[in-house]
Amino acid sequence: MTADEVCSASLTDLVTELDGSTLGAVELLDHYLDRIAERNDTVNALIQIDDLVARRSARASEQRRAAQQPLGELDGIPIVVKDNIDVAGLPTTNGLGMSRVARVDADVIKHMRAVGIIVLGKANMDEGALSALSDNPHHGRIQHPQLPGLTPGGSSGGSAAALASGFCAAAIGTDTLGSVRLPAAYCGLVGFKPTHGAASNHGIVTLGHSLDCPGPITRSVADSRLLMDCLVHGIQTTAISARPRWCTLENIHWSSLTPDVMAAYTSVLDQLQQWQPAEAPLTLPDWEPAVARRSALLLIENEAAIRWASDRRTEPQAFSSTLHAMLDYGYNASEARLNEARARVSAAGKALRHALAKVDLIALPTTPQSAPRFDAAIPTSQADFTALANFAGCPSISIPCSVARGASPIGLQLISRRGSDAWLLAVGELIEAGLRE
Repeated sequence: MTADEVCSASLTDLVTELDGSTLGAVELLDHYLDRIAERNDTVNALIQIDDLVARRSARASEQRRAAQQPLGELDGIPIVVKDNIDVAGLPTTNGLGMSRVARVDADVIKHMRAVGIIVLGKANMDEGALSALSDNPHHGRIQHPQLPGLTPGGSSGGSAAALASGFCAAAIGTDTLGSVRLPAAYCGLVGFKPTHGAASNHGIVTLGHSLDCPGPITRSVADSRLLMDCLVHGIQTTAISARPRWCTLENIHWSSLTPDVMAAYTSVLDQLQQWQPAEAPLTLPDWEPAVARRSALLLIENEAAIRWASDRRTEPQAFSSTLHAMLDYGYNASEARLNEARARVSAAGKALRHALAKVDLIALPTTPQSAPRFDAAIPTSQADFTALANFAGCPSISIPCSVARGASPIGLQLISRRGSDAWLLAVGELIEAGLRE
């Protein structure tokens, strides 16, 4: 494989190359390091590169494979992780102007190291993972790797940009209201949010305790399944015994979809109808996308303000004025307002779970718009549709839609019942194959 082929290869293809000894772990790592040296200054996707430890790990992987004793099929695969995830020996900044060196790995890192995955570095992210901010004053704005002048959006934007730039084989982000699925959709990648609690948050700086999930950003649904099998035992290939009952939600029309998103979404629905006719569209009685998303943001701001109260007193310079204002807003919210917000979020989650008792799968756009301009504020509505799965604790995946060459990527979001992660990944592979035909 050429360098370009390696840097754009899927996990499944790389596993084949490593298994066949046509590509070594050290050579694979070198291709990524060369690409990082060439392009990261422009994209600004990675803020830490652990090349010495990564190279030592790659050599150890080659020795294990030579002895036919790999730790797992992903042994020797380099990935990057969002910088709110602890990696032993590396600073964790959480996008803030302060850091602490992690003493131990987060659980998700332990699980990946156990099968030989190599942590290549830490990815840039929005300040404090609050993607409502339009910039990160501490680490700088992330440039969209494929569409200059645009930004990947979402607080896991650095993870998605690193993968789309060919800096790694896959990436791990965290998803509070959509921060794995949003940048994946903007970059033409697959983003998977598991059932809440399926993958451990231990060792991760969470933003919203009841909402946050770590999840993979990959080049294909099959790649997401491979990574999820490392993060959560039991995410195996699942046979689809019958085509799923699926539907759309009328509520999405309460948000303004841009013409390009509407056109791509309509085209995808036509394809899905040919595969399996849809059930009648549903309207969730307690979900107004923008209102629910704002309610969740208030709760997040309140929770973060309480968590960071001590840090804000001792290191106020580590927080931008914009973030201080957001945290003040949440901290000063009355208990009545917070209870009202909790009720809205809870009601929306219950409405989705009730709908999923009637159908197996819900299809909707990942975002109301494609990637925002680099010099513009992040659209406040970008998480209107993705937040719903977080409210309900349900698994959700964003899969790239078919778009014209040169057009901005657009994502299709699929949501299924809690605990159906393996099933959703299996269905996602079938739908992904149909969209690529």
